[in-house]
Amino acid sequence: MNSEEILIEFVANGDRTHGESIKSISTNKVKESIQRVAKLVQQLATESTTNQSDGLALDEVEVAIKLTATGEAVLLGDGQSNGAITLRFRRSSKVVASAGSAPAALTPSTGISYDKLQNLLTNSKWQDANQETWNLMCQAANKNLGSVLSAEDIKQIPCEVLQTIDGLWQKHSQGHYGFSSQNQIYMSSILG
Repeated sequence: MNSEEILIEFVANGDRTHGESIKSISTNKVKESIQRVAKLVQQLATESTTNQSDGLALDEVEVAIKLTATGEAVLLGDGQSNGAITLRFRRSSKVVASAGSAPAALTPSTGISYDKLQNLLTNSKWQDANQETWNLMCQAANKNLGSVLSAEDIKQIPCEVLQTIDGLWQKHSQGHYGFSSQNQIYMSSILG
């Protein structure tokens, strides 16, 4: 095997006891095949986005593929409800400003108001702001206030909501608090 090949284990019908084999496949072949799938997905995503007249923007693309024994990337799906490509859309955000006063916090098309959070953060009421943040996340996930949010619930929260909350925390804490800061601390503790 040279540096231009990878080893892939192929299993027949998910059974590791029978028909197991390991094959060497050209990385160029796999790369070209995946690039063809990516080009198709990009084309579909572009067409879906340009056809949206209701203010929706493409937010996420999920593709399910498998590699064949020859290195071809094949889209998975059953031709029914379980598709190989999933496109998720979100509504675009809008800035709301009051005439003659300071601009209000961003209010995306989800109808969420960040005014209370902004006020709590401005007054350095960190614990109350933390609770308000949770309430906003529950509201964005269409859950009752104070609900436990699963990973799936959090995935349903529009990116613009999380970005707005993070931006408010970053601004009012001089970069000490917010999702971005927590992520940096987490990553530095893992990577050392």
